[in-house]
Amino acid sequence: MTASTAPDTPPSVDTPPGRGGGLRAWIASSLSRQLTLGLMVALLLSAGLLTALALAVSRGAVRAEHEAAAERMAHLFEASLHNAMLKRDLDGLSTILSALGQVPGVTQARLAEPRGTVRFASRPQAVGGSAGEQLAGLCLTAGCAPPTPRLTWHPGETGERLHIAYPVLNQARCAGCHGAPAQHPVNGVLLLDFAPVATTGLGQGPTWLLLAVGLLSLGLFAALMSLTLRRRVARPLGQLARAADRLAGGELAARVDSRAPDELGRVSRSFDRMAERIDHTVGALREERRFLQTLIDALPDPVLVIGPDFRIRLANQAYARLLGHELPAVIGQCCHQVSRGLNEPCPSTLLTCPVAEMRLRPEPVHSLMTLRRADGGAVEVDIEAAPFTTGGGERYTVEVMRPLDRSIRFSQQQRLSTIGLLANGVAHEIHNPLASIRLALQACLRGLRDGDMPSEELIDYLRLVDTEIDRCVLTTQRLLQMSQAPSQELRPVRLETALGDVLALLGEEFRARRVTLQLGGIAPEEQVLGDEAELRQVLVNLIHNALHAMPQGGQVEILAEPAEAGASLRLAVRDNGCGIAPQDLPLIFMPFFSRRVDGQRGTGLGLAICKATMERFGGSIEVSSPPGQGSTFTLTLRRAPAALPDNPGPDLSSRPVP
Repeated sequence: MTASTAPDTPPSVDTPPGRGGGLRAWIASSLSRQLTLGLMVALLLSAGLLTALALAVSRGAVRAEHEAAAERMAHLFEASLHNAMLKRDLDGLSTILSALGQVPGVTQARLAEPRGTVRFASRPQAVGGSAGEQLAGLCLTAGCAPPTPRLTWHPGETGERLHIAYPVLNQARCAGCHGAPAQHPVNGVLLLDFAPVATTGLGQGPTWLLLAVGLLSLGLFAALMSLTLRRRVARPLGQLARAADRLAGGELAARVDSRAPDELGRVSRSFDRMAERIDHTVGALREERRFLQTLIDALPDPVLVIGPDFRIRLANQAYARLLGHELPAVIGQCCHQVSRGLNEPCPSTLLTCPVAEMRLRPEPVHSLMTLRRADGGAVEVDIEAAPFTTGGGERYTVEVMRPLDRSIRFSQQQRLSTIGLLANGVAHEIHNPLASIRLALQACLRGLRDGDMPSEELIDYLRLVDTEIDRCVLTTQRLLQMSQAPSQELRPVRLETALGDVLALLGEEFRARRVTLQLGGIAPEEQVLGDEAELRQVLVNLIHNALHAMPQGGQVEILAEPAEAGASLRLAVRDNGCGIAPQDLPLIFMPFFSRRVDGQRGTGLGLAICKATMERFGGSIEVSSPPGQGSTFTLTLRRAPAALPDNPGPDLSSRPVP
């Protein structure tokens, strides 16, 4: 049921997500480690790609070199074969193939006819065999384009084998044995089988050199990149991160102070400008908060602001003094703990808790509650609470308390102040009858002393004395009715009688201020629900304010008319004075607000008590004041049909009163 604000606390700094959790977390907590790991992975991938590329290049180069060497070898032996054929030196052909088979790297050499029969071979057992499989796909007959050597690779256990089928073309000089080249384009096919070649190995110097240079270049690149990233990226980002952590931890003076011209330098300078604005904004907010706290501390009534969680967000010194607490100890505590010493919210079934009521219906709430002081004593308070919602949609409750003893004291103070305002009229109402009584008694004394006063004249003087005494008694009765303590329950009040008594007490002030009075619509039998003493006080306040609004004289109108289908009565008190300034209209019903045209200083409680009284009666008070056209205060009172004892006062239904 109470409220206050939590003290300034620095924002919490989130723990880095990797702190305290394994290798991955350790790496994730540092940009430098992440960059180093990334470079290592990139280096390994680059090395793998470089190795694969080197192997591919090496394999292709080895194969190309072997193929070129095989073709050169076949071409060289082709010339020897032609010479031997021209000489019909069959032994020479056999010797050439045997020698060819002994060349390092050659496992077998054969010379086959175009039909596929092996005529000569480095291995004797191969002579006469068939080489059709090796010749398949070669066009060796008339009508084909001159065939070219065919080189094929076949996988083996220790490496790939190169096979070459080299057609020995027919020449014009060979026509005697082999016929014309047009009909027999090929004399034979030289078949060479080479030893397996390890084309997938890295045994060659250029390959090793290429790989070493590549890895060295990658290592140098990685080192330079790591150094550059560390100096240009990781270190500035680390400074920025540390400054951000300090700022988030509440150190608003944290700055990076970077002068680098690159993007990170611009980001750092933007961070410094942002931190400067945050520092300025937080300072302004703190100043606003101090101003707000000073403002509510200046209020004489205890004030609280309570959040939806029953915790006090804001409180003033008056509340702390009321309960005997230190203000810092109140902020952030639950209202039921501070105000009532309870561990749970106040039970809504036993009393009216404003915070609980606001959850059900966001309307102003009035309640009475007993609070517990720090010393264990109890204090009765009258609470006025109202809701308000922040821009973020969070609903708060504002409570204004007034100890009941102070309310009684203020009410009595205003009542005595009202009686004081009536002193001039009361003095006139009593002085004139007393003067008449004195003159009558003096006349009676002279007549009795001289013995020449007839009894009829003496009786007339005594009747005059009796009448004037009644006037004095009536005036004192009116004052007594003004000073009576208010009743707790509402009763029917004759409006004509209450208003007539008030006007009688204020009659002299009307004449002194040259103000005329116009009444209308008040029937003699009209009754309203309320308390007679409080209703008289409300009427005195409103009429007296109207008189003060016309220091140069004017007119006051008091008009009544039924409202709400006759269930209520609207009583308007209108003057033609200077009116109320528009900026003051929202403030006139606030306690201690006083702004009189005649320069006199008031208590500032009159209209506040009028408003509270009318609300207690179940009615309302409204005001309208067009600039320069006077003011109209309208009371809405509930009508009471019950009849009162016959004591009719003057008829105030429609006649003007001077």
